[in-house]
Amino acid sequence: MRYISHSTEDTESFARALASSVTPPKVICLRGDLGAGKTAFVRGFARAFGIERGVSSPTFTLMHRYDGSISLKHYDLYRLSSPDELLDIGFEEEIESGVSLIEWPDGFEELIPGDALNVTITRGEGDNDRLIEVTP
Repeated sequence: MRYISHSTEDTESFARALASSVTPPKVICLRGDLGAGKTAFVRGFARAFGIERGVSSPTFTLMHRYDGSISLKHYDLYRLSSPDELLDIGFEEEIESGVSLIEWPDGFEELIPGDALNVTITRGEGDNDRLIEVTP
């Protein structure tokens, strides 16, 4: 599935629509450069489950948990250097319930379930344009 977003609001709206088709437990891997819109995607996704409080990137805390009609976990693995660090925080148990959205999953593939969705966000031609690709 491919979608062209022309604004942060478009990205959030697309994520919210995608969320309506997701059944927990589910892992979604988010790929894209810094500033591509991964956190905006998570914000829209969270709103689909009644989570309205400020969604922000967990760059320094590794994971934020949001509770709405489901438990939503938002990971940022950018600063981790090995899968063992992720295992130390109980990752395998955490992803067994709710929805887990994972930024910077590369290098941790062995811990990602085979049925994870992959969302890749790349910059488009205009400053606010983004191509969002969703693949199994």
